[in-house]
Amino acid sequence: MVTIRDVAKHAGVSPATVSRVVNGLVGYSTETRERVEDAVRSLSYETDYLARGLKTRQTSVIGLLAPMVSDALASQVMLGVEQEAQERGYAVMLGRTGAKSAFIAGYLRTLRTYRAAGVILISAVITPETRQLLGPNIPIISVAISDKSGSPSVAIDDEQAAYDATRHLLKLGHRRIGLLTGDPASIYVAQPRQRGYLRAMAEAKRTPVTAAGSFFYESGAPGLDELLAQEPDLTAIFAMSDEMGAAVVNELQKRGRRVPEDVSVLGFDNTSTALHVHPPLSTMAQPLEDMGRMAVKKLLRSRDLGPKIMPHQLIERGSTAPPLQLAPPIS
Repeated sequence: MVTIRDVAKHAGVSPATVSRVVNGLVGYSTETRERVEDAVRSLSYETDYLARGLKTRQTSVIGLLAPMVSDALASQVMLGVEQEAQERGYAVMLGRTGAKSAFIAGYLRTLRTYRAAGVILISAVITPETRQLLGPNIPIISVAISDKSGSPSVAIDDEQAAYDATRHLLKLGHRRIGLLTGDPASIYVAQPRQRGYLRAMAEAKRTPVTAAGSFFYESGAPGLDELLAQEPDLTAIFAMSDEMGAAVVNELQKRGRRVPEDVSVLGFDNTSTALHVHPPLSTMAQPLEDMGRMAVKKLLRSRDLGPKIMPHQLIERGSTAPPLQLAPPIS
């Protein structure tokens, strides 16, 4: 196995200089850096992160745990995490947890053994059990969860974003607005987003119409059935994820209803899914890549691990418009 001393001998420098180069530190010339990099390539040297962790009590590895790696939201957060981590000289260890707490526990134990520099959770709340499994010396932060407890997090204000989205539909003239939400017991952000919708509808003195989905595409059609069973004359549907919103657009069109002429559809997140439906989906955007980058920055500044609220933004595309029979405007 090639060691750091082999690289140092090949490059004609000290092992300490090799260490500074491979870890992205300063204190050497450009010519020295190039010699070390040539030696690393020639000898196929790989840094032993675990051995380094035994000495420094921390490796240059960040754990990134996501419920579904293929999920559009998680993918965009991951992109931001990986870009920021690589720019700072850190590797990312990715784990797919699904909805099973046993998977999360297993990954956390591994990351603790590996002496990770920190852990990022996507769409998951940091619980006391999570902290206990990880230990006191490894920082952890969640992304895309607006946890009101003050836990380390990077998220938007989900309640305000849903309120603003509902107000937008009301200002367009819609009065019969259905909400396709999620199960609050299993989807944490469903609670604040539903509160935002209900608050806007109450202020407008309109009757709320809600149905629960899973936030994934396959729950869009059953959710639409449930909404229309309650109110057949809905003129707008607010879906709490772009995947459900895209499914609603496709299902409405299958049933002969035009989008947005007959029914407007508004999604949430601004993932790539919003662009893969016709008409393109209007949505309440989260800055997902920026949130991933911010999570890495806060994680590596372990003194700055309070909640960080990022801005949300309404993105208007072709799936929303005033209803054909325009109601009096709401101020």
